Amino acid sequence: MLPISQDVLRVLMAKGDSLNPELLALIQELAPSAICDFVMPRYHLYEVYKNRLGLNWDPSPQDIIALDITEEYYEGMIQSVKAMAASSLANTRLLEVECLEGDCILFVEENLKEVLGIIYFPHKLVEDKPH
Repeated sequence: MLPISQDVLRVLMAKGDSLNPELLALIQELAPSAICDFVMPRYHLYEVYKNRLGLNWDPSPQDIIALDITEEYYEGMIQSVKAMAASSLANTRLLEVECLEGDCILFVEENLKEVLGIIYFPHKLVEDKPH
């Protein structure tokens, strides 16, 4: 599948339903072309992202603006980590998909039946190798 716009994922995710059939169908189409695809225990992924991203605190709107300016914050990051914390899933599948504007990290149920969250990156995570 060709890369899609992050806006398509945003609109479907904004409906607030982690079981949104349209979003799940799109993720099932994107999964085979994922740059990265693996399953880990949900709590381990949660701990990695929470600690790596320094989410040991609950940021205020001003903190989020400051983090966004310094590029230490990415849209959907806090929501994804909080959704992983609240989830009862044993395992979480991480999919890195290429979009037109940049890459996205999707945190989903291992059989693609529920979406926990999406982190949107404004740039490509995997840089092109020099020829």
